[in-house]
Amino acid sequence: MSTLLFRYVPGNSFLHMLDPRVKITAMLVASISIFMSSTFREMAAILLVFYLLLLISSVSPRVVFGSLRPMLIFLALIFTLQLFLTGGDPLFSLMGLDATYQGLVKGSLLILRFILLLMFASLLTATTSPSMMTAGIERMLRPLPSRKFGISSFDLATMMFLSLHFVPLLYESFNHLRDSQISRGLDAKKNPARALYSLSVPMIRTAFSSAEDVAVAMESRCYQGHHRSSLHEPQLRKKDLLSLLFFAIVMLLVI
Repeated sequence: MSTLLFRYVPGNSFLHMLDPRVKITAMLVASISIFMSSTFREMAAILLVFYLLLLISSVSPRVVFGSLRPMLIFLALIFTLQLFLTGGDPLFSLMGLDATYQGLVKGSLLILRFILLLMFASLLTATTSPSMMTAGIERMLRPLPSRKFGISSFDLATMMFLSLHFVPLLYESFNHLRDSQISRGLDAKKNPARALYSLSVPMIRTAFSSAEDVAVAMESRCYQGHHRSSLHEPQLRKKDLLSLLFFAIVMLLVI
Protein backbone atom coordinates (compact mmCIF):
# COMPACT_ATOMS: atom_id res chain seq x y z
CA MET A 1 0.00 0.00 0.00
CA SER A 2 3.01 2.31 0.18
CA THR A 3 2.93 3.32 -3.47
CA LEU A 4 -0.78 3.58 -4.08
CA LEU A 5 -2.53 6.61 -5.41
CA PHE A 6 -4.34 8.92 -2.95
CA ARG A 7 -2.61 7.68 0.19
CA TYR A 8 -2.58 9.81 3.34
CA VAL A 9 0.77 10.23 5.09
CA PRO A 10 0.42 11.52 8.69
CA GLY A 11 2.65 14.45 9.56
CA ASN A 12 2.94 17.84 11.25
CA SER A 13 4.28 19.92 8.37
CA PHE A 14 2.99 23.33 7.35
CA LEU A 15 0.94 21.78 4.52
CA HIS A 16 -0.58 19.22 6.88
CA MET A 17 -1.79 22.01 9.15
CA LEU A 18 -3.47 24.08 6.43
CA ASP A 19 -7.24 24.19 6.13
CA PRO A 20 -8.46 21.49 3.68
CA ARG A 21 -10.57 24.05 1.81
CA VAL A 22 -7.43 26.06 1.09
CA LYS A 23 -5.61 22.99 -0.21
CA ILE A 24 -8.54 21.93 -2.39
CA THR A 25 -8.81 25.46 -3.83
CA ALA A 26 -5.03 25.49 -4.40
CA MET A 27 -5.40 22.20 -6.28
CA LEU A 28 -7.97 23.83 -8.55
CA VAL A 29 -5.62 26.78 -9.13
CA ALA A 30 -2.78 24.38 -9.95
CA SER A 31 -5.01 22.44 -12.37
CA ILE A 32 -6.00 25.61 -14.24
CA SER A 33 -2.36 26.70 -14.42
CA ILE A 34 -1.26 23.29 -15.72
CA PHE A 35 -3.85 23.28 -18.50
CA MET A 36 -3.04 26.88 -19.44
CA SER A 37 0.70 26.16 -19.74
CA SER A 38 1.82 25.48 -23.30
CA THR A 39 5.64 25.31 -23.19
CA PHE A 40 8.20 23.07 -21.56
CA ARG A 41 9.62 26.05 -19.70
CA GLU A 42 6.27 26.70 -18.01
CA MET A 43 5.98 23.00 -17.19
CA ALA A 44 9.45 23.06 -15.63
CA ALA A 45 8.50 26.11 -13.54
CA ILE A 46 5.36 24.36 -12.27
CA LEU A 47 7.44 21.28 -11.49
CA LEU A 48 9.81 23.48 -9.47
CA VAL A 49 6.84 24.85 -7.49
CA PHE A 50 5.68 21.30 -6.82
CA TYR A 51 9.16 20.28 -5.67
CA LEU A 52 9.24 23.16 -3.18
CA LEU A 53 5.83 22.14 -1.85
CA LEU A 54 7.06 18.57 -1.54
CA LEU A 55 10.00 19.75 0.56
CA ILE A 56 7.68 21.77 2.80
CA SER A 57 5.32 18.82 3.25
CA SER A 58 8.07 16.42 4.39
CA VAL A 59 6.35 13.71 2.33
CA SER A 60 8.69 11.16 0.79
CA PRO A 61 9.05 11.53 -3.01
CA ARG A 62 8.51 7.77 -3.25
CA VAL A 63 4.90 8.23 -2.13
CA VAL A 64 4.16 10.84 -4.80
CA PHE A 65 6.10 9.40 -7.70
CA GLY A 66 5.07 5.87 -6.81
CA SER A 67 1.45 6.91 -7.26
CA LEU A 68 2.16 7.33 -10.99
CA ARG A 69 2.78 3.62 -11.48
CA PRO A 70 -0.89 2.61 -11.98
CA MET A 71 -1.20 5.25 -14.74
CA LEU A 72 1.93 4.41 -16.75
CA ILE A 73 0.12 2.28 -19.33
CA PHE A 74 -2.55 4.95 -19.79
CA LEU A 75 0.10 7.68 -20.21
CA ALA A 76 2.09 5.57 -22.67
CA LEU A 77 -1.06 4.99 -24.74
CA ILE A 78 -1.86 8.71 -24.87
CA PHE A 79 1.71 9.55 -25.90
CA THR A 80 1.71 6.90 -28.63
CA LEU A 81 -1.59 8.11 -30.09
CA GLN A 82 -0.37 11.71 -30.18
CA LEU A 83 2.98 10.67 -31.66
CA PHE A 84 1.52 8.74 -34.60
CA LEU A 85 -1.80 10.49 -35.23
CA THR A 86 -0.61 14.11 -35.27
CA GLY A 87 0.32 15.47 -38.67
CA GLY A 88 3.63 17.20 -39.28
CA ASP A 89 7.27 16.53 -40.05
CA PRO A 90 7.95 12.76 -40.02
CA LEU A 91 10.62 11.37 -37.72
CA PHE A 92 10.32 7.62 -38.42
CA SER A 93 7.76 5.08 -39.61
CA LEU A 94 6.34 2.09 -37.79
CA MET A 95 3.84 -0.35 -39.29
CA GLY A 96 2.87 2.17 -41.95
CA LEU A 97 2.35 5.03 -39.49
CA ASP A 98 4.57 8.10 -39.36
CA ALA A 99 5.75 9.49 -36.06
CA THR A 100 5.98 13.27 -36.33
CA TYR A 101 7.95 15.94 -34.53
CA GLN A 102 4.75 17.86 -33.79
CA GLY A 103 3.24 14.68 -32.35
CA LEU A 104 6.31 14.18 -30.16
CA VAL A 105 6.02 17.70 -28.74
CA LYS A 106 2.23 17.55 -28.33
CA GLY A 107 2.33 14.10 -26.73
CA SER A 108 5.12 15.09 -24.34
CA LEU A 109 3.24 18.20 -23.20
CA LEU A 110 0.03 16.24 -22.76
CA ILE A 111 1.49 13.50 -20.58
CA LEU A 112 3.43 16.13 -18.60
CA ARG A 113 0.09 17.78 -17.81
CA PHE A 114 -1.36 14.49 -16.61
CA ILE A 115 1.76 13.72 -14.55
CA LEU A 116 1.69 17.13 -12.86
CA LEU A 117 -2.03 16.81 -12.12
CA LEU A 118 -1.53 13.38 -10.57
CA MET A 119 1.43 14.61 -8.51
CA PHE A 120 -0.46 17.63 -7.14
CA ALA A 121 -3.49 15.44 -6.38
CA SER A 122 -1.28 12.88 -4.66
CA LEU A 123 0.34 15.62 -2.56
CA LEU A 124 -3.11 16.92 -1.61
CA THR A 125 -4.30 13.54 -0.36
CA ALA A 126 -0.93 12.79 1.25
CA THR A 127 -1.17 15.90 3.44
CA THR A 128 -4.94 15.81 4.15
CA SER A 129 -6.57 13.14 6.29
CA PRO A 130 -9.75 11.54 4.89
CA SER A 131 -11.90 13.04 7.66
CA MET A 132 -10.56 16.54 7.04
CA MET A 133 -10.94 16.09 3.28
CA THR A 134 -14.58 15.12 3.72
CA ALA A 135 -15.23 18.03 6.09
CA GLY A 136 -13.57 20.50 3.73
CA ILE A 137 -15.49 19.29 0.67
CA GLU A 138 -18.77 19.39 2.61
CA ARG A 139 -18.25 22.99 3.69
CA MET A 140 -17.32 24.06 0.17
CA LEU A 141 -20.48 22.43 -1.22
CA ARG A 142 -22.80 23.64 1.57
CA PRO A 143 -23.76 26.96 -0.14
CA LEU A 144 -24.94 25.10 -3.27
CA PRO A 145 -28.72 24.57 -3.56
CA SER A 146 -28.31 20.80 -3.77
CA ARG A 147 -31.17 20.10 -1.31
CA LYS A 148 -33.63 21.17 -3.98
CA PHE A 149 -32.63 18.02 -5.86
CA GLY A 150 -32.84 15.82 -2.77
CA ILE A 151 -29.07 15.68 -2.21
CA SER A 152 -27.29 17.31 0.71
CA SER A 153 -23.72 18.55 0.79
CA PHE A 154 -22.98 15.76 3.28
CA ASP A 155 -24.09 13.15 0.72
CA LEU A 156 -21.87 14.66 -1.98
CA ALA A 157 -18.87 14.87 0.33
CA THR A 158 -19.39 11.29 1.48
CA MET A 159 -19.59 10.04 -2.11
CA MET A 160 -16.36 11.84 -3.00
CA PHE A 161 -14.62 10.44 0.06
CA LEU A 162 -15.79 6.90 -0.72
CA SER A 163 -14.52 7.28 -4.30
CA LEU A 164 -11.06 8.17 -2.99
CA HIS A 165 -11.30 5.38 -0.43
CA PHE A 166 -12.08 2.68 -3.01
CA VAL A 167 -9.22 3.51 -5.41
CA PRO A 168 -6.41 1.97 -3.32
CA LEU A 169 -8.62 -0.86 -2.09
CA LEU A 170 -9.62 -1.93 -5.60
CA TYR A 171 -6.05 -1.56 -6.82
CA GLU A 172 -4.81 -3.84 -4.04
CA SER A 173 -7.61 -6.33 -4.76
CA PHE A 174 -6.63 -6.35 -8.43
CA ASN A 175 -3.00 -7.13 -7.56
CA HIS A 176 -4.06 -10.03 -5.31
CA LEU A 177 -6.44 -11.33 -7.97
CA ARG A 178 -3.80 -11.09 -10.70
CA ASP A 179 -1.23 -12.95 -8.59
CA SER A 180 -3.81 -15.62 -7.77
CA GLN A 181 -4.71 -16.16 -11.42
CA ILE A 182 -1.04 -16.28 -12.45
CA SER A 183 -0.38 -18.91 -9.77
CA ARG A 184 -3.20 -20.95 -11.35
CA GLY A 185 -1.49 -20.87 -14.74
CA LEU A 186 -2.99 -17.75 -16.34
CA ASP A 187 -0.83 -16.37 -19.18
CA ALA A 188 -2.04 -13.00 -20.46
CA LYS A 189 0.36 -13.02 -23.40
CA LYS A 190 -0.81 -16.34 -24.85
CA ASN A 191 -4.53 -15.84 -24.25
CA PRO A 192 -5.38 -12.14 -23.61
CA ALA A 193 -9.14 -12.70 -24.04
CA ARG A 194 -9.19 -15.34 -21.31
CA ALA A 195 -7.01 -13.14 -19.10
CA LEU A 196 -9.37 -10.21 -19.53
CA TYR A 197 -12.37 -12.37 -18.60
CA SER A 198 -10.57 -14.02 -15.67
CA LEU A 199 -9.65 -10.64 -14.19
CA SER A 200 -12.60 -8.40 -15.07
CA VAL A 201 -15.45 -10.61 -13.85
CA PRO A 202 -14.01 -11.24 -10.34
CA MET A 203 -13.04 -7.55 -10.08
CA ILE A 204 -16.60 -6.47 -10.84
CA ARG A 205 -17.90 -8.89 -8.21
CA THR A 206 -15.32 -7.61 -5.71
CA ALA A 207 -16.29 -3.99 -6.38
CA PHE A 208 -20.00 -4.65 -5.89
CA SER A 209 -19.33 -6.75 -2.79
CA SER A 210 -17.17 -4.02 -1.24
CA ALA A 211 -19.79 -1.37 -2.03
CA GLU A 212 -22.51 -3.53 -0.44
CA ASP A 213 -20.40 -4.05 2.69
CA VAL A 214 -19.89 -0.30 3.04
CA ALA A 215 -23.62 0.35 2.51
CA VAL A 216 -24.56 -2.20 5.17
CA ALA A 217 -22.01 -0.73 7.60
CA MET A 218 -23.39 2.79 7.05
CA GLU A 219 -26.99 1.62 7.49
CA SER A 220 -26.11 -0.27 10.68
CA ARG A 221 -24.68 2.98 12.05
CA CYS A 222 -27.89 4.84 11.13
CA TYR A 223 -26.20 7.13 8.62
CA GLN A 224 -28.38 10.02 7.50
CA GLY A 225 -27.48 12.65 4.90
CA HIS A 226 -28.28 15.52 7.24
CA HIS A 227 -26.07 17.80 9.25
CA ARG A 228 -23.49 15.75 11.11
CA SER A 229 -20.82 16.87 13.54
CA SER A 230 -17.20 16.10 12.82
CA LEU A 231 -14.35 15.12 15.10
CA HIS A 232 -12.05 17.51 13.23
CA GLU A 233 -13.66 20.87 12.46
CA PRO A 234 -11.62 22.85 9.89
CA GLN A 235 -10.94 26.45 10.85
CA LEU A 236 -10.03 29.05 8.25
CA ARG A 237 -7.25 31.25 9.64
CA LYS A 238 -5.34 34.24 8.33
CA LYS A 239 -2.29 32.16 7.46
CA ASP A 240 -4.48 29.86 5.36
CA LEU A 241 -5.79 32.75 3.28
CA LEU A 242 -2.33 34.28 2.92
CA SER A 243 -0.90 30.93 1.84
CA LEU A 244 -3.60 30.52 -0.80
CA LEU A 245 -3.06 34.07 -2.06
CA PHE A 246 0.72 33.56 -2.26
CA PHE A 247 0.31 30.26 -4.11
CA ALA A 248 -2.14 31.80 -6.61
CA ILE A 249 0.26 34.69 -7.29
CA VAL A 250 3.18 32.30 -7.83
CA MET A 251 1.19 30.12 -10.24
CA LEU A 252 0.02 33.23 -12.09
CA LEU A 253 3.62 34.41 -12.50
CA VAL A 254 4.67 30.95 -13.70
CA ILE A 255 2.26 30.89 -16.63
